[in-house]
Amino acid sequence: MAQSSNESTPAEQPSRLARLGEACVFGVCVAALAAVPTALRTSAQGGHFFDGLIVGDAALLPIVTLSIVMLRAAGRGVRGLIGQAPTRVDVLRIALWIGLALPALAVLATLLKAVTHHRGLGGATFGVFGLAAVAASALLAYRLVDIGEKLVAKGFKSWVLAAIGAAIGVAPVLVVAAPLASSEAGAVGAAIVDGLIAAIAMALIVTVDLGPRWRKIAGVWGIPFAALVLITATARLEATPSVGKAVQAGGGLAATLLHGLEGWTDRDGDGEGAHFGGADCDEGNSARNTRTPEIPGDGIDQNCDGTDPSASPVVSAPSASAQGSVAVANTAASAAPNSAKKPDILLITLDSFRSDRMSAYGYEKPTTPRLAELAKRGALFSRVYAAASDTQRAYVPIVTGRRYANAARDKREWPTLLGDNDTLAERLHRSGYVTAAVTSFTWLSDERGFDQGFDRFETVYKEAHPERGVTGPFAIRAARKILSDLSDRAQPIFIWVHLFDAHEKYQEHRGIDFGKGRGADYDGEVAFVDQQIGTLLDDVAKSPRASNMAIFVHGTNGEGLDEHEITGHSGELFEEFLRVPLIAVVPGAAPTKVEPAVSMVDLVPTLLDLAGAPKEGTDGASLLPAIRGLGAVNAGPVFVRSKKGAALIMGDQKLMVMERKKGKLSLLFDLAKDPGEKKDLAPEKPEDIEKLLKVLSDVEGETVKN
Repeated sequence: MAQSSNESTPAEQPSRLARLGEACVFGVCVAALAAVPTALRTSAQGGHFFDGLIVGDAALLPIVTLSIVMLRAAGRGVRGLIGQAPTRVDVLRIALWIGLALPALAVLATLLKAVTHHRGLGGATFGVFGLAAVAASALLAYRLVDIGEKLVAKGFKSWVLAAIGAAIGVAPVLVVAAPLASSEAGAVGAAIVDGLIAAIAMALIVTVDLGPRWRKIAGVWGIPFAALVLITATARLEATPSVGKAVQAGGGLAATLLHGLEGWTDRDGDGEGAHFGGADCDEGNSARNTRTPEIPGDGIDQNCDGTDPSASPVVSAPSASAQGSVAVANTAASAAPNSAKKPDILLITLDSFRSDRMSAYGYEKPTTPRLAELAKRGALFSRVYAAASDTQRAYVPIVTGRRYANAARDKREWPTLLGDNDTLAERLHRSGYVTAAVTSFTWLSDERGFDQGFDRFETVYKEAHPERGVTGPFAIRAARKILSDLSDRAQPIFIWVHLFDAHEKYQEHRGIDFGKGRGADYDGEVAFVDQQIGTLLDDVAKSPRASNMAIFVHGTNGEGLDEHEITGHSGELFEEFLRVPLIAVVPGAAPTKVEPAVSMVDLVPTLLDLAGAPKEGTDGASLLPAIRGLGAVNAGPVFVRSKKGAALIMGDQKLMVMERKKGKLSLLFDLAKDPGEKKDLAPEKPEDIEKLLKVLSDVEGETVKN
């Protein structure tokens, strides 16, 4: 029987070392193709294309090479069992089919997402037209391979056709991957695209037969060639850690692998390693890494930049002989900034922050000493309810002054705020304020409309993943810079600082230890956030604007710690998910404690009232009279609406109406006797339920458009 053209004669069978060398050569080529999107994303993050290509190639090379070895071993095993295997032409057809079909499906999905928000209609349309796209891709792949076979029969070089086939199979996927270079939310999608490119390229490359001569060369030089790629990439990462950070920031499969390798070198648990793109200069001290704000003049290089800048002189009661030099150094500050006399406003928003886990609210553990100090200077609100416990409904009122149902937004799960909103920042800007914001969560972005009205809008979530890393130091550093930059402005200033770190995943922080368990971990995060706030408050105290600075600190929603066998938040209505802090320090206002229940929907009207800005068109009511001790808070019902139901708080009674698959479930609690909401009184008090349901219906009808 004639030897198949796809097989070598026994004398020509390569050694295991030669096979490995050949696999290494193929592995470098496949990994380079799969690394092209990584290179594009790296350049989009401020790095260089070549750096992304070589680092991405090196990161993917071991996996790709091992996969090629395993694929070839599997092919030999199949032939040994059944005496036959799919021909190279069959493999080529399948690879081309996949390479052509996937981009077609991606384009179709993108088009449907842009033109319809109806999931059922979009899904049905995608199913019909997607099937047609897959069938057309199969037909096209078959025709292309058929043309290639005819060209080979006429003497055309087979390796040239293989290269053309690789380009046809991979290039469309690369085109689809290009938008991921600028996508902030495409990390998972980018990794999938990288993997698909690698898979298609491997399927194509196993169809290539090098022949005895080139196989011998590959056997000799393949392993050194692959080693050279790995050494070059490693040397580049060690010499310039910013290369690794740029690759990681771009996302994708190589970025994920690189991040894992960096984490392997993180011995002190501060979230940053010393190699593979990490620039931690002290792996024995978690307080020193590139994300830690620098404290000038203390003799320690906290942020690992190789320097410890001198501390700025603190001016306090200069002597007569020194007043001239102080005046020269602080000309703008001595010119009495904020000539408009409206108070400056610093608004600090704390994600997932429970008031009952704060020492400022009487918690037995010293979690928030800095906020406790702040509370002694102003108004501490005892019973504050979030607008909702799910993130979307909790945040929108803080930005727009309107409840989620009333705000102008699109219909996505994480919506974009539309220009029809008259946001807090826009109202303050029209009233003469210079406005600035620092946000730490990916949704709170300019892309989603949260920058409306801000003269300066900065995000820090690119520095560290908000749900896996630590963003607080970056946010505080940015806020301190803004405060310094705006300190000499004649106009009043409004600075919004958003801190995310109390949100799970809970991280450990050096020097903070409240024990073991979920609750202790959460307490540690609360204490860490308090420390970060303290750093900013210290800068405020030293600022020439300190005497006219109003400071508001509040939580967005609570966090479940298994009290009702529920963790996190996401729409639940028990007290642990809704009770949040609110501390307000207003110039000229005496310290006070406000007992009646209030809503976070009241925040924006309060800030507008303080700024002397119109508050028409906002939901809620101003709390400024209570803060200044000039009037009592309206002790009427507090209304909460989340995606899982609604709640009404009237005095000590709390009604919860939860939406279930089988209908609505009403729960009733006496918060004075049962603050932990352990006993449902609904079966015992049907009259109270009926009465409160009527009030809930009236309140919801008055405050929310249905």
